[in-house]
Amino acid sequence: MIKNIILVTAMFSFSCQQSNNKNNIVEVEGCMDIEAINFSPNVTISDQSCIFVGCTDPESINYNVKATIDDGNCLSANQVPAGYLLHWNDEFNGDTLNSKYWNIETWWAGAYNNELQSYTKSQNNIILNNGYLYLRAQKETPFNPNQPGYTSGRITTKDKVEMQYGYWEIKAKLPSGIGTWPAIWMLNSKIDSIPWPNSGEIDIMEHVGYDENRVFFSIHNEDLFGNVHGTNQQGVYYYEEIEDDFHIYSVEWNENEIKGFVDGVQYFNISKLSNFNYSQWPYDSPFFLIINLAIGGDWGGVQGVENSIFPSSFIIDYARMFIKESEN
Repeated sequence: MIKNIILVTAMFSFSCQQSNNKNNIVEVEGCMDIEAINFSPNVTISDQSCIFVGCTDPESINYNVKATIDDGNCLSANQVPAGYLLHWNDEFNGDTLNSKYWNIETWWAGAYNNELQSYTKSQNNIILNNGYLYLRAQKETPFNPNQPGYTSGRITTKDKVEMQYGYWEIKAKLPSGIGTWPAIWMLNSKIDSIPWPNSGEIDIMEHVGYDENRVFFSIHNEDLFGNVHGTNQQGVYYYEEIEDDFHIYSVEWNENEIKGFVDGVQYFNISKLSNFNYSQWPYDSPFFLIINLAIGGDWGGVQGVENSIFPSSFIIDYARMFIKESEN
């Protein structure tokens, strides 16, 4: 009899404790939508406070009905190439680089191609101002002309915005001056498992300051990489005073061919032959975008670096990717 009384008392005590714990649960109000910029994983009750960033113009082709803050990326139908649909764009109308889309890479001087600059996250090297992205190269402080050092900017969309095939275009104004080497280019999303050059590279635009009136479109692969001058893997576009204004650099790319353009004028084309294998055509995977301004190096530094040109800026108006309507 005594044992039974003790058991009942213990069960009653445990039950009360459970009840008290349930009564102590704290509900948290806030935004529960993972796509919102103020999403919180701790929220248990939605209070309709979610904030969404996107295009708020109903007349735009990328209008976002949920958007409460305009992101400055609205596009009209006449800004989309015929036969394509918008996949992604950044018009650089914000105050800072959008980390949802972009990675800022940091590298030491000499990490690539014997280039002289180090890439940094400094706001002195990566600046958004009045609707433009500035990748700015400048001399290190203090500057030693006997051992010159420079800093610059390099950004990528790796693991954030990647696409297989389509039409990609970037509107940009080139820097001028001997020693500059700006580039707009693409790497394979498989590069971590299939190293360069085996995984391929597509250079939408390269320019070197000592060759002031020309830009280059190139592709690289395991079969032929590095110096592709004079081969069918590079196109050269000549334009007097090309550094003086903005131009649109673009690539049109599918499973059979790759084309390069400046301001809509095609100057490069290569087709996939029936006997091509992966070593010659590693371009059937999603690629990501890279934009950078190098100083000196194996190509940019052929005629040295003119130190009077700094600071020097590679200015980007926008970056856009479009997908074929039939592939959407």
